Amino acid sequence: MTESQYINVTPHPRILGVLGDIEFSHWQCLAELIDNSFDEFQAAGGTVDRPSVAVSLPPANSQRATAEIKVQDNGRGMSLEAVTNAISAGWTSNGRHGSLGLFGMGFNISTARLGRRTTVRTSRAGDPDWIEVTLDLARIANSSKYQAPYRLVPKANHDEHGTTVTISELKQEQYATLCRPQTQTVIREKLGDVYSYLLAEKGFLLTLNGKKVRPRLPCVWDEKRTVTRQGVEIHAVQRIDRTLSPKKACMACGHWSTADAEHCEECGQGRLELRERKIWGWIGIQRYLHRTDYGLDFLRNGRKIMLKDKRVFYWEDEDGIAEAELEYPIDSGAVQMGRIVGEIHCDHVTPNYQKTAFEFETAEWRQVLREVRGTSPLRPKIAKSLGLPENRSPLALLYAGFRRQDPGLNYLIPGDGRNALHETAAKWAGLMRMGGYEYQTDEVWYRAAYQHDNPIVADPQPENDDILPGFGAGLLDPDDEPEGGTVPGAAGTTTAGQEPPEDEVAPAETLDQRLQRYRDNADPIVDLTGPYYLEELGRVDLTAWAVRGQGLVTKDERPAPVIVSMVRAPHLDVFVDTGHSLFREHGADMRDLALVEVAEFMRVRANIVSMPLSEIVAQLKSHTSSPRLTPAATAEESERLLEQVRMAMVAPVSANPAVHWLLLTKDERADAERRFAVEAGGASPWNDAISSGEFIRYVPASAVIRIIQDSPETFLDGCVFKRGYIALSDPGARALVVERLINPLGDLALLEQHRPRLDVEELARIRISCRLIARDLADNT
Repeated sequence: MTESQYINVTPHPRILGVLGDIEFSHWQCLAELIDNSFDEFQAAGGTVDRPSVAVSLPPANSQRATAEIKVQDNGRGMSLEAVTNAISAGWTSNGRHGSLGLFGMGFNISTARLGRRTTVRTSRAGDPDWIEVTLDLARIANSSKYQAPYRLVPKANHDEHGTTVTISELKQEQYATLCRPQTQTVIREKLGDVYSYLLAEKGFLLTLNGKKVRPRLPCVWDEKRTVTRQGVEIHAVQRIDRTLSPKKACMACGHWSTADAEHCEECGQGRLELRERKIWGWIGIQRYLHRTDYGLDFLRNGRKIMLKDKRVFYWEDEDGIAEAELEYPIDSGAVQMGRIVGEIHCDHVTPNYQKTAFEFETAEWRQVLREVRGTSPLRPKIAKSLGLPENRSPLALLYAGFRRQDPGLNYLIPGDGRNALHETAAKWAGLMRMGGYEYQTDEVWYRAAYQHDNPIVADPQPENDDILPGFGAGLLDPDDEPEGGTVPGAAGTTTAGQEPPEDEVAPAETLDQRLQRYRDNADPIVDLTGPYYLEELGRVDLTAWAVRGQGLVTKDERPAPVIVSMVRAPHLDVFVDTGHSLFREHGADMRDLALVEVAEFMRVRANIVSMPLSEIVAQLKSHTSSPRLTPAATAEESERLLEQVRMAMVAPVSANPAVHWLLLTKDERADAERRFAVEAGGASPWNDAISSGEFIRYVPASAVIRIIQDSPETFLDGCVFKRGYIALSDPGARALVVERLINPLGDLALLEQHRPRLDVEELARIRISCRLIARDLADNT
C-alpha cells in the first residue's frame, strides 16, 4: 500500500491583510477590542478599582498620516506568552465559552480593517517593563513567516498596569469616516446600547474621546404596575430565571456534550469543561410605542448580541414546515407599532463570529425561545384550533395583558382624554435617557394614562340653590333667623355674634407661596407638558397645571383665566383656572388659551412683538400631541373606536349568535367573510366564527348599528356601553337613550365605510362623536 504523503497548507502571511476585507462596521471593530478589555475585567473578579476603557478616535482637524485609534484599559495586563496568544489569528487565550472575545480572529479582523499597523502595549502590576508588540501588515505580507517584533520599555512606575491597542496608518475610507463628529456620536450611542448592562449594572466605565459613553437604559413600566385579564393580575415586567442542567463545553468546537462525556460528541476531542447553564433576565412593557424601537435584546456575557430582535413575536410550528406567522403587533391599525422589550441573558449559546446573531439551529437557542415564548401560539383561540395547549409563557402573559393600544390605565397607554399620546410618550423617553429627573420613574406616563380616564375639563356650572328664582338662597322664615342676627358663614363674622379681632392681620402671601398654592390644588396637563423650542424665540420647558377652586391673579393682582410664571429659566409654569367662566360658560379650549399665554410670554421675552401671536401659537401646537383635525386622523380614531365596540360585542353576541347573524343582509355577510379572510389569516374556519359570535368583529359598521338598535338591552347597562336602559319603563325614554347612542355611532360608521369629503366643521362634529363614544364605553371594554 502506498504510504501517505503530505502537502504544506500553511497560509501565506498576506492572509492577515485580506482579513481587513471582511465586512465589519466601525463600531464592531472597536467593540472587538473593547470586548477583550471587558473580558479581563470580568475575569479579574473586582480586583480592578474602577474598570475603565478609553477609546480615542482621530479628531476632525487631524492628518491621516499621523492619526491613530487607541483603546486603553486599566486591566491586569498580560505576560509575553499571553499577549502572543491573544493576537495570534485563529488562536486565543479566551475559550469558546465564558468570554466576549471568542477568538483571536476577531482582533485581527478589526485591526486589519481599520489600519495597516497595530501596536499592543501591555504590562502587569509589579513587572519592570511594558511589552510592546507591533503588527505591521505590509512587512508581514512580504515575509514568509508569521512574526511580529516586540520590545521591552522600562516603566516609570512598577505599579502601572493595563493594555493599550494603537492602530496607525489608517485606511483612507476608515479615517475619512471616523474623524467625523457625527460618526463618533453615532458610535458612542451604539456602544452605549450594546454594553448597557455592563456599564449600568457592573459599573464599567467606557469613554470615547474623553466623553462618557452612557448606557441606553430601558424605559419600561414599573414592575408594580398591573392589569387584570379574566381575573389574572399581570405585571408589566415578567422575570425569567431558569437554571439548566450542567453540561460539558468543548473548548475546541463549542459543542455541548452530556455531563458524563469524556470526549466531545461532535469533534471527538477531550478538551471539555463542565459549565453551569442558565437563561435569565426580564421582558416587559415599554412606556411608549414605536414602529421599530421595540423587541428583545439577547446578551452573552453582558454584551448584547441581538438588539431589538423581533423573532420571538413570530409563531413557527416545531417541524418548521409552515411559514412563520407574526403574532405581535397586529392590533395597531395600518402602521404597526410595538412596546414589548426585554433583556435575556444566555451565556451558553454560541454566537456567530461577527457577534450579530446566535447559531439559530442549535438546541441551546431553541431552548431559549421556548423559555421566553413557549411552543404554542400566543393567541389562545389559534392555539385551541390547532389542538395545542394554552400558552402560559412570560411573553404570552404580556401579550394577553398589553397587546392592545387603547389609551388609559386598562392598557397603560398615556392619553389626553381624547387620543393616545404616542409621540409625547416617546419624547418623554428621550428626556428620561437624557437624565431628566422627573422622567426617571413612570409617574409622568402613569398620570397621563390616568388623566385619559379622568380627563381635565372645565368645572361644571354650579347648581342654582335658589329656593325661588330671583330671591336667592337666603329666603328664610323670620323665626328661623339664627341668634346674633346673621347667617352662619356670612361675610364679616367668624362664629355667630363674634367680630374678628382688629389686631390680627394675615401676613401677605408671597408670589412663590401663591404659585405653590395653585400647584397644590391642580392636576398637571400632561399632553402640554414638555420642552418647546422655536428658532427665533428660544426654549421653554413647560409644565401646565389645571387649577381647581382657586381664582388666578397675575403678578400685579389682576384676575385672569390663565397665567404664566417663569421661576427658573427655562422652566415655565402655565396655570389654567378650570372654573373660570371663559371655559365653563363660553366653552373656550383650555389648552389653546394656555398656549396663547405661553406664546405671548416667549414673544415678549425675545422682544419680537412684531411676530404674529397666531403664528407662534401654530408653531407651539405643532410641538404638542394635540390630534390633527384631518380626515386621515379622524378616520383612524373612528376605526379604532369601532374596533373597540366590535370586540366588546363579541361576548354578548356569543350568547345567541344565530339571532344576530340573521339580522345581516346578504351583502353584509359577504363583506364580513372577506374581511375575516384578510384579517384572521385562515387560522380557524369561518363557520366557527359564525357559531361563536366572533363574526361580529368583521361586520360593517352599519350592521353593528342595526344590531344594537334591534336589541339594545343586550349591549347597554354596562355590557358594552354605560348607558342605562332596562330600568327605564317608558318606551319614549328608552328610544331617546338609544338615539343618543346611535347618532354619534352613525358619524363614526360614515367615516369608516365611505370616507366622504368633509369640511372642518363636519370633521369637528365627528371628533366630538368620537369623544362621546369613548366616554360612553363600559369600563370593561
